[in-house]
Amino acid sequence: MLRLKSWIVVTLFLVTPHIAFAQHGSRGSGGANGTNAGSYPRDTDSDIKDIQKMFALRATEEQKAQFQSWSQSTETMKRRLQELSAVAATNDVSSQLSALREAFEKSNGGYHDFVNGLTEAQHSGLKKVLQKLGKANDASAKALGIAIRECEHAGSDAKRAAKLANALNAIENLLNEQNRTAVEMSILS
Repeated sequence: MLRLKSWIVVTLFLVTPHIAFAQHGSRGSGGANGTNAGSYPRDTDSDIKDIQKMFALRATEEQKAQFQSWSQSTETMKRRLQELSAVAATNDVSSQLSALREAFEKSNGGYHDFVNGLTEAQHSGLKKVLQKLGKANDASAKALGIAIRECEHAGSDAKRAAKLANALNAIENLLNEQNRTAVEMSILS
């Protein structure tokens, strides 16, 4: 019976050496199974830095409110553009143009308020995201300006429809960039 117990202990020792050497820790001169014990602190430091970065990029409650207001005004701008597109073939588009301009001004102001409210750490950590967001905001402003001018002048319906479609695509792109920014900053709608 003693031999059987000894045999079981030896077999377990050979099959699971990491359990036998667990006391020697991974911070010592060597870990079980030839693992590099020195990697433990570096992994932990990297994880800590990732967590610190995540918290530095996280939006404050005020930033969340600014972002949500801006996002809503961009959605309103999109709806106004869709309404204008629906009646663009008629000559009476002045009320839709006025509503669209108002929505654009609110959305563009919201963008600037949001970006100006970011911390230095957020500007630094979100540099690429903010560049894409800025480009999308600028592109939507440009495309919208062209579409508005086209609607103000008596032009062909096909040309007007094309400019409105371009503006709508630019606004969709802006909304997509807003969503990416929301994910990066842990902003929940």
